[in-house]
Amino acid sequence: MKKSIARMINLLARKSQSYIGNALCKYNLTAAEQPFFMALQHYEGITQEELTAIVCVDKAVTTRVVKSLEKKGYLVRMQDQEDRRQNRIYPTDITRQMGETVRKELLGFDEVLTRGISQQDLDIVYTVLLKMRENLFDIHSGKNTETMRRSQKNEASQ
Repeated sequence: MKKSIARMINLLARKSQSYIGNALCKYNLTAAEQPFFMALQHYEGITQEELTAIVCVDKAVTTRVVKSLEKKGYLVRMQDQEDRRQNRIYPTDITRQMGETVRKELLGFDEVLTRGISQQDLDIVYTVLLKMRENLFDIHSGKNTETMRRSQKNEASQ
């Protein structure tokens, strides 16, 4: 059986989401809310569209998560003074206070996940994953569609 990189990445992502969800429940955060919560630590006054781009999800997901975080008291939306059609999103004091604690929780998970792997190997993995992300963006934008079709034909003929 051929080793599937995509399958392994998917497995790691699912198991990581489960672990993170369990670890963050004591902060009344879900794994889906976590990237938004952390983005608010760095991008105060961001628009919903900008937040969508940073977290790399669709607008509907952002809308649901922003509403949930607002209801929980982790963010406030304020109308942009220059463009009244836009809302700016700001973390609350609670979010700022909890931010470092949640960050440490996530870094602790990262340490457990990478235990026993040398820094050199981790650097290689990170570089490879960045290249895979670039390839995905190319596929998503339609750049690599023909290359992907040729690759699938070659695999089918083997």
